[in-house]
Amino acid sequence: MDTALEAADGKDLLILGATIAEQCIDAGLVDETLIHVAPTLLGDGIRLFGRPGKQIDLDPISVSRSGRLTNLRFTVAR
Repeated sequence: MDTALEAADGKDLLILGATIAEQCIDAGLVDETLIHVAPTLLGDGIRLFGRPGKQIDLDPISVSRSGRLTNLRFTVAR
């Protein structure tokens, strides 16, 4: 993360992957999250926030659509 933040030089950083995103949220490095909801049910994969009993509060910013996707933008509550 240090290398990526330095390379971003103050600009936004895109984090992909459920376990990486969860680690970054745990470390307090995430200000905002964008979740794309697709109208497809999957029977396999890694849960975005999969630890039982863990709660991450989000404050909604916007909801939009792009084709069949619904885009949900949130800030991570501190």
